Amino acid sequence: MRDKKVVQTEVDPRTYARLRHLAERRSKPIKAIAREALAAYVAEQEGDVDQDALFQLVGRLEVEGKDWSVRKDWRP
Repeated sequence: MRDKKVVQTEVDPRTYARLRHLAERRSKPIKAIAREALAAYVAEQEGDVDQDALFQLVGRLEVEGKDWSVRKDWRP
């Protein structure tokens, strides 16, 4: 089983030329530059999960008795 997934797309000739230029300048393969760009884009768009209000609630509720994860009375 592979730990990575393949992403394939088309780009216009100008974008490809710029991508190739960056790869040559950094002495890296084009796919390494594309991976870096995708990772940066996803991080920017997704934001920091720790700052998400929903995740800030986790662990703040006080529960009487055992932890919810081990309680059996609320499960079907």
